[in-house]
Amino acid sequence: MRSYHSVYVTFDPFPSYKGSYIHIEKASRVLSKAFGETMLLTLKGQRRQWIRSPRKHITFDKEESNFLRRATAFSEWVDDILESQYQLRLGHFRDIWGGLPLLERPHIETVFEVNGLPSIELPYRFRHIAKETLYKIQDLEDRCIHESDHLICPSQVIKSHLEKRGVQSEKVTVISNGAEPVKSFKRPRSLPENYVVYFGALQPWQGVDVAIKALQYLRDKPDLKLVICSAHKEKFARPYQKLVRRLGLEDQVIWKHQLSKPKLFQILQHAVCTLAPLTECSRNLEQGCSPLKIFESMACGTPVIASDLPVVREIINDKQARFVRPDRPAELARAVRVLVDYPQHGIELASSAKSQFEKQYTWDKIDQQLSEFYHNLLVADFL
Repeated sequence: MRSYHSVYVTFDPFPSYKGSYIHIEKASRVLSKAFGETMLLTLKGQRRQWIRSPRKHITFDKEESNFLRRATAFSEWVDDILESQYQLRLGHFRDIWGGLPLLERPHIETVFEVNGLPSIELPYRFRHIAKETLYKIQDLEDRCIHESDHLICPSQVIKSHLEKRGVQSEKVTVISNGAEPVKSFKRPRSLPENYVVYFGALQPWQGVDVAIKALQYLRDKPDLKLVICSAHKEKFARPYQKLVRRLGLEDQVIWKHQLSKPKLFQILQHAVCTLAPLTECSRNLEQGCSPLKIFESMACGTPVIASDLPVVREIINDKQARFVRPDRPAELARAVRVLVDYPQHGIELASSAKSQFEKQYTWDKIDQQLSEFYHNLLVADFL
């Protein structure tokens, strides 16, 4: 293997149908432009895509059902690859599993991109995870947070969380998520005239169950459907499909799985609105996030109904979206009803949001911010 000057490491499948795929694609490409040929170390992707040079994409293919054992094996795999690289100047990582091997090499300048922290997120995925395990993981997070040279994150809420854990404010740079401008698509023939959309991942903090329960209060509008465009395979939707059956809403929910971006955007553009019913939990309130579904809805010119949370208020305001209190299906249903009954209101919200998107949130503008961040690191190297 040839020698590289930079490496981007993430314990995520790449390419994939998840929102993280876009961010990894964009950030690793900007990194390669700044530092030349770059190694991209990821989990094996969920779909095929040719990765253009100057990135050398290497995937971790080992199958392991136990999450922590696989994470540890990934960390050891990254360490083995780094052992043969003598010219690395910068290591950019998205999680502690990829970061720990980089921190063992002080000659490599490190950038920790904090999107989520396992000590906060894993309990939602593994309900019976031991507290002792979480404490150990938190210790590893603290090491990565404090020993990394630089931290970047996509929201002020995440930055505030890092500051509460003892990080100096000037060490953290906030660079928002974004989206590509979207061309116009014809109305999809397979969908009804009136529908609302939830799209993205199906983790508990996303509030998919809230969106489903809201349909109970819209039974007087039998022609209105909820289209759920899941980033996962169909098997991951089974708990929600069970909820739909229990509530007798089978005729009101349409499922789509792992759509390409053009097919997804075609559905979004002709929806009454998209839903971002984020729950009121530590993952969204304490840790924070930066929902790609909001940026992509803005880009599509689609009205948004979102939970009234600080992470959402960072992106859009009352003139650009309708806000509802989180975890309240009846309130979500009322907001949907307003946009169905008064479509002009939705048009006005979407128009204002799209203007804001074009001013601030296109990937070109976000990439420029990240490029300037890397440029400043390069300049500092020569001072």
